[in-house]
Amino acid sequence: MSIRSKPAKGDTHQPLNEQIRRALKEKGYKLEDGSSILYVDELPERLVLWGCKYLTDVGDLEGVKYLDLWGCTGIVDVSALGTSTTLQHLNLSYCTGIVDVSALGSSTPLQHLDLRGCTGVVDVSALGASTTLQHLILEGCTGIVDVSALGASTTLQHLYLSYCTGVVDVSALGASTTLQYLDLEGCTGIVDVSALGASTTLQHLNLEGCTGITDFSAVPQAYR
Repeated sequence: MSIRSKPAKGDTHQPLNEQIRRALKEKGYKLEDGSSILYVDELPERLVLWGCKYLTDVGDLEGVKYLDLWGCTGIVDVSALGTSTTLQHLNLSYCTGIVDVSALGSSTPLQHLDLRGCTGVVDVSALGASTTLQHLILEGCTGIVDVSALGASTTLQHLYLSYCTGVVDVSALGASTTLQYLDLEGCTGIVDVSALGASTTLQHLNLEGCTGITDFSAVPQAYR
């Protein structure tokens, strides 16, 4: 595995915590000379640590650009990632221990965030305040009810809310000035989508399996 050419956190040679070292070893990450990665500044810019269920402390990973933690169910606190100045792509799908994602709304470089299957997440209002987030996947986040803050985002282009059965009101999304792709497949609680017809940017709308909707006249272009 190649390593970053510059330190992730200034010039400090900060040791990685034991959990991260274990995960790196299990996934086969090594330095170019074959030795183990032991320090923060040795981490690769792209890091995939799928299914490391023992992983709880992700603070040492804030210097990575592409971070995939799919199925790391032991992770609860992701606040350290919100202070990252490099993280652009973050996959936390099926990290069912995560409840609070508010800190991620403050991450200035974050463009892609995948929270699918994070059933503990209820409040995503802080994500609407992000000034960089373009792609947000909330598929199967059944605890989410209010998505109105996402309609106020000035950067969000792709939003996946499929099978978010707790979502009922999507009218605020119709006021978005940036949203181009909206997936509401299987959102059985939604009844009224008339406000989405007023969108001036929406190009793709998926309403397949939205059994509560009977009037599609405002969104004739929708896939259903």
